[in-house]
Amino acid sequence: MQSRWMWPLLVQLLVIPAAFGELAGIQITAPEKGALVRPGALLKMKVDISQGLPVSQVTYVLLEEDRVLEDKVEPPPSTLVESAPFETEMIVPQEGVGPYRLLAVSRVRERRGYYVLFDETSIHVTPEAPLTALHAQSPVRFTKTIGEVQMLAVRGVYADRVVRDLTSSATGTVYHSSDESIVRVNSDGRAQAVGEGTAEITVRNQDKVDSIRAVVEVRNSENLPPVADAGPDQTVRQGTKVRLDAIGSADPEGENPFYYWSQVKGMPIDLVEPLSLRPYFIAPLVMRPQVLRFRLIVKDKEEAESFPAYVNVTVLP
Repeated sequence: MQSRWMWPLLVQLLVIPAAFGELAGIQITAPEKGALVRPGALLKMKVDISQGLPVSQVTYVLLEEDRVLEDKVEPPPSTLVESAPFETEMIVPQEGVGPYRLLAVSRVRERRGYYVLFDETSIHVTPEAPLTALHAQSPVRFTKTIGEVQMLAVRGVYADRVVRDLTSSATGTVYHSSDESIVRVNSDGRAQAVGEGTAEITVRNQDKVDSIRAVVEVRNSENLPPVADAGPDQTVRQGTKVRLDAIGSADPEGENPFYYWSQVKGMPIDLVEPLSLRPYFIAPLVMRPQVLRFRLIVKDKEEAESFPAYVNVTVLP
């Protein structure tokens, strides 16, 4: 059974307390890690389950690498399988390009109810059709404050007549600002106003090039943007309380900034107080080391914001 509305059900499963007994687990055996797949192709998915583990269902979810769920309007493609051997297929989105991660979440029966186990692997979606043109939305205008950030929009037109989102550097896009004292760009495709004036952002993917005219004419030219620091990477044991820490973040003007934490990799967990300085979560069950990755963005009251900072939490059995 395949559906794009399975995500609310998956989140509901993940917030149920898990049983921490002797650990068995699941492992994705298909597709292979790093597999090259084509848009529109059937992706075969399979998990290996420890002998005797009473799995009742497995949900497969296909997610763009390092992309926060809230960044997308539609939920990610997902498939629910409710009978052994829990093998199924999913159509890779026609507009897909770049790295994706496949998450498999199993629901395991126990006397008091059930708990969840997960595994994750990565694939790379590569169109067979060549890139024929690159289109970047232009101009981009900054009108509020120095430190204002805007998300750029870069689309690639392919020979199969499909338009694909190439904003992220993970798809091969490279940005260059003609004047970083006016505007600077990070690999996510975020542009930040640094000083008033006009600059040109060159966008390149493969042999295709386009440009974006960036105009900075803001009401507040004296403001300084906050800086995000998501803290050092951590290694923790499953079932432990893990606290993220933005204490190293700062507003150069000494004001109290606003914190926005999001998860971009690993089994989606229930992050408690995601708008606080030090949110926390309970590390999930794992059968081998698994990485959870989190993004931090810091904003000030003038609507200036930092570029994202990231932190990895490695969870051990």
